[in-house]
Amino acid sequence: MSDAVYADDQTLRGGAKHPPPAGIATFDIAADAHADLLLRVSSVLNLLNVAPRAFRLETDAGLATVHAFVDCPQHQAELIARKLRQLTAVREVSLKYD
Repeated sequence: MSDAVYADDQTLRGGAKHPPPAGIATFDIAADAHADLLLRVSSVLNLLNVAPRAFRLETDAGLATVHAFVDCPQHQAELIARKLRQLTAVREVSLKYD
């Protein structure tokens, strides 16, 4: 029997694997208020392949604050935080995981 390539399906061999339970990652992002900021942040969050529970963008005097709440494992949240820090307009990314 062959494995499903995209699902990393190893459940038929040696019993089912149970993924670690996902918590809620809270990303607080401070950035310059560029017109494409929403698109850039959304494209990085899209790598998780799950819609955020909540997403809020606020702007004031050329600065923007983005708050995103996403269900995901902690190691994925840390990866996304690193990718968000690489965006050119982003000044700071804070990650809280519960």
